[in-house]
Amino acid sequence: MSGFSTEKKFIVAEGEEGEIYFFIEAKKNQPQAPQIVYDGKDHALFRRNEDQNIILDYIHPSVRDQLRKAHEVVIVEMILENIKDSYIARMRHVDNIPVDWSKAGLKSWEEACLEHHN
Repeated sequence: MSGFSTEKKFIVAEGEEGEIYFFIEAKKNQPQAPQIVYDGKDHALFRRNEDQNIILDYIHPSVRDQLRKAHEVVIVEMILENIKDSYIARMRHVDNIPVDWSKAGLKSWEEACLEHHN
């Protein structure tokens, strides 16, 4: 799937004031107008730059409501246990992300859990 990469490991956390943090592996270059495109389902698309789209796969069901309501999130880029950079990414809520997730090798959260337990 050209133009997209998948974030292999990321953590979503909620701060004391209800802010949402995405901890991801540090990337090269600075982000330009970062935003997260989200339809409230299994996966989100992090548009870090015009030519850098990162799939945030398998958004846990317990986090989806907070993401649906969020106007922005904090992205924290990490190198091992150290913070390289942090910045605000605007949330863009859509009815449906126009990506065929199966072409990226992704399934629904439920399918992935069932597959993992079998």
